[in-house]
Amino acid sequence: MRALLYVVFVTIGGLLSIAIGYLIEPRVSMTASLTVFLVLFFANFVVSWMAVVRVMNDSLEDVPGQQTLLDIEKAAQEATTARPRLPMGTPRKTLVEDGYH
Repeated sequence: MRALLYVVFVTIGGLLSIAIGYLIEPRVSMTASLTVFLVLFFANFVVSWMAVVRVMNDSLEDVPGQQTLLDIEKAAQEATTARPRLPMGTPRKTLVEDGYH
């Protein structure tokens, strides 16, 4: 669904870029028209991506998943600090060597 929506937004943005380029060409110059078209055309990809994220998630807060990664790292740190640590030099008992059956 996201890919299709992105293609639709990019197509609409591309058509708008072409239309604005054609409107500028007779009024200013061919060079200015090409410059404006290229800027709008490449900005279109970023704007379309942001629009798809906003439509699908209704926010732009965690687009790259930064908060999710931080939550995972925090949970991993809490899991490692939660288990008890043996003091230095304390022998560990294993199932095989210490007679656990």
